[in-house]
This record gives sequence, C-alpha cells and structure tokens, in this order.
Amino acid sequence: MQSYYIKARELRDKLTRAVRLGSEANAINALVRPNCLVLDEIGRCVFDKASTELFFHVVDRRLDKRDPSTMVVTSNYGPDKWGEYFTGTSTLLCTLDRIFDSASVYMMSGPSFRGAGLERFVVETAPTATKLKGRA
Repeated sequence: MQSYYIKARELRDKLTRAVRLGSEANAINALVRPNCLVLDEIGRCVFDKASTELFFHVVDRRLDKRDPSTMVVTSNYGPDKWGEYFTGTSTLLCTLDRIFDSASVYMMSGPSFRGAGLERFVVETAPTATKLKGRA
C-alpha cells in the first residue's frame, strides 16, 4: 500500500505549476496513484479556479479507482467554510459531494496538545539604582 502526504499549500502550488506547464494529467495521475492520499491543512491557502478544477479531478478519479483509495483531509474549518479557500462554487460543491459521499467524519475539539512540553521561565531584572540627592 502506498500513501502520499501533502499540505494544502503544497498541493495548490503543485496544481498551479501543472496548469502553467501544461502537465495537468501528470499531476492528477501522481495524486491518484497512491492508495492513501493525506491532504493536510485545508484553509491555510486559497486555490484559484484552475487549481480547484484539478482538485475536483483528483477526487473524482480517486473515487473511480479499483484499488483501495482512501483520502484523509484535515482542516481547522468545517466544509461549510471551504468556499472561502476554493474558487468556483459549483466545482467545490461537486468535489464536496464526492468527498463526503461515503466518508467517515471525525470532528474534534478541545485544547491543543502543541506546546504541552513547553517549559516557561520567568526572568526578573534587578531594579536600576538611582542616586538620591543629599545623601551620601
């Protein structure tokens, strides 16, 4: 089983570069090939219309695969907010429809564990000495 991890910003840049170079098919194939695609941090960047279209094709092709095809998508925002990060409302709706068609969704909340091992130090400086008039 092959897996591929990519952050949303890296995916957006990869898809944008593919459009610019005319290598959309190669970019899509590379993202469809792994059995598990992990897309991290949706909502950390904005996809233009062309990148949103290519993302749709990645999701659509992954659903049509005969091999096991899992997608793990992480975000600090619910799908109702994803319209702010993908351009092209109808394309996004089709993409979301495919992603959530047979999905298991885990919504987690609570305090972050990042920084749990953080050590805090308080450093106090000595007050500056001031010379008082008339005293020796």
